[in-house]
Amino acid sequence: MTDAIAAFSHFSALTQFLLWIMLFLIVPGVCERLNVPGVLGFILLGWVLGPNGVGLLDPEALVSRMGSELGVGLLLFFVGFEIDFSLLKKARAQVAIFGLLTFGLPLAIGALVAHWAGFNLNASLLIGSLLASHTLLAYPVVERAGMVGRLSVVATAGATVFTDVAAMVVLAVCLLVHQTGFSEAIILKQLAQIAVFVPLMIFGASWLIKQLVHRVKLRFESQLLLFFVLVAGGSEAATLFGLDGIVGAFMAGIAARRAIQREEPTHVLKVVANTFLIPAFFMATGMLIQPSVLLDTLRQQPLFALGLTGALLAGKFIAAWATGRLYGYKRAEIGLCFSLTLPQVAATLAATTVAYRTVNAAKLPLISHEVLNAVLLLVVLTSIGGPLLTQYFVRRLAADDDTAVPADDAVAPAMVAAPP
Repeated sequence: MTDAIAAFSHFSALTQFLLWIMLFLIVPGVCERLNVPGVLGFILLGWVLGPNGVGLLDPEALVSRMGSELGVGLLLFFVGFEIDFSLLKKARAQVAIFGLLTFGLPLAIGALVAHWAGFNLNASLLIGSLLASHTLLAYPVVERAGMVGRLSVVATAGATVFTDVAAMVVLAVCLLVHQTGFSEAIILKQLAQIAVFVPLMIFGASWLIKQLVHRVKLRFESQLLLFFVLVAGGSEAATLFGLDGIVGAFMAGIAARRAIQREEPTHVLKVVANTFLIPAFFMATGMLIQPSVLLDTLRQQPLFALGLTGALLAGKFIAAWATGRLYGYKRAEIGLCFSLTLPQVAATLAATTVAYRTVNAAKLPLISHEVLNAVLLLVVLTSIGGPLLTQYFVRRLAADDDTAVPADDAVAPAMVAAPP
């Protein structure tokens, strides 16, 4: 094995790239046969082949770094692109209440767990925010069952808008505090920069995109290049406002969605991103897994390691239960809302890796390797458990005699796609 690893390290960048492509061809089919999410397969593959496994892949290699950096930018771009703000106008009260609860409760409980485990206030808030957002990984299950018109599902999809945007704001502030230290003047300045940057991207950038696409009449291939420019430009613009690049990529996705209501222009880019660049980010993230560190955390800090999972389950369930009780959801519907908000994948992974790589003047990261491994464990557990629970509650609802939604109440939200 050592000889094989040494031989691989001497391969040219092109040969290593071709080997990565072969992995991206094989893994999705294997995951589909095993009925597990593709993201889980790529994370585990990164761990097995990375420096903490057999050591066949190097996270510092050019192909690893380029794929990871482009992948995380495109991942957050498409998270933003799939957000449909029109959802906030449909069932506004339910969207607002469920959004606040499913963001605020996991954040508060997770921050308390982290603080009790010995983390400072800034790191605790960041850790809590990692639990607050969610990825609608199991949304296709609901779509295939024909239940996307239920108001409870609309409220869940709409709540995703709030949780994703709010999580990015918390991330931006926590990164700043970690790098510069706490100062009311600096925090107020950062919040003012966010207040300028967000509408500038959502409204200004979307207007510019419309002009380029419709008036200049860009050709199809030029529109594809435009999206790469948006990801890079949004990331660079964010740094000018003191924000991390992934916040800019996220906002660029929202701006592109407002400017281009149809998904056709992004189809080819999405195929490229989902088949290579985003999986490269998941694999690079998997290379950071250290099972020995996770086991040590479980032994030395069981309150923290298990408490994060409990905080996520408790926060998301209480939010779904309270909203369901307020608006008369059935028990299975409450369970469906809970299961849909359970998976921690896209925004959680991106924010976690950025926080881990962000260091202060003393060269200390915002979150430790113990936190990184605990969050990756959450990703694995929720990406499996969430879809399974969703399938269960969908079957429960389908079995009810009165599951049909009155025509006046039915709405059809846009698909909020999950990463591969």
